[in-house]
Amino acid sequence: MAHDLKHAVQRHTDRRSEAATGVVTPVRGLYLVSHTSPSELEHTMVQPLVCLVLQGCKRVSLGSDTSSYADGDTMVVTGNMPTVSRISKASAAEPYLALAFDLDLAVITDLVMNAPEVHSRPSGQDTREELRDALRRLVLLLDRPESLAVLKDGLVREIHHWLLLGRQGLAVRHLGSPDSHARRVARAVAILRANYAKPVQIERLAEAAGMSRSGFHQHFRAITSLTPMQFQKQLRLIEARRLIVSSGKILSQVAFDVGYESTSQFSREYTRMYGHPPTRDKRAPSARRQTANTAE
Repeated sequence: MAHDLKHAVQRHTDRRSEAATGVVTPVRGLYLVSHTSPSELEHTMVQPLVCLVLQGCKRVSLGSDTSSYADGDTMVVTGNMPTVSRISKASAAEPYLALAFDLDLAVITDLVMNAPEVHSRPSGQDTREELRDALRRLVLLLDRPESLAVLKDGLVREIHHWLLLGRQGLAVRHLGSPDSHARRVARAVAILRANYAKPVQIERLAEAAGMSRSGFHQHFRAITSLTPMQFQKQLRLIEARRLIVSSGKILSQVAFDVGYESTSQFSREYTRMYGHPPTRDKRAPSARRQTANTAE
């Protein structure tokens, strides 16, 4: 079973330039990842998801916890949180292979409401094998688009079902509750993600979450490990790094695009987060292109 899934992920990610960050599939929220060498530290702002590592190893710091995930390990994230990760084991002969699947809060809500006798009290049982099998069947259907169209929704529901019954089922269930703190904070997070480059008033975020200003600050930090402004700053700097590496824009334009009025402030905060100035990342793609041209 694991061999079939590993082979399918490698086949879909071969010769795809975006494989290091995730090949987008026809299934919303399903991404396939392949990496042929260890990576540098990567800063991301994840949303609730499940990640299954099929080959290689990745070290992930989520909040204050750091763990390594290797062949067959499953990571479940039940909040919008900053992560620092690094692929620590990968090679051309045995690339790092993984799949990630974003959780659908609407599906969780529907399952809890329509089968409360099953999902209202998560059993905390070990459902990892059932979860992996459902993910495997979903990935294998990518080669059969007609069947995928018919069976996709059922498999997506099955994946969420096993997560609700699993060891993190209670946290997953809270994601689907419209009145839970996690769901309320998620509404504010959606605003920050959509407006990361613009000033956003705390009052607007607290209103979206249906909380007082003080209560919103408390619950936002408890769930994300950051204040709302720290969260927005990390979103800006993550997008800035992507633009620096991929767009060819000058640093002052990148700083402006992600919401900074001062290039010097941008440079200071970028250095504080990544451990080196943005000029280093600006030079790196050019060096790689020059090496490639020389090799040709």
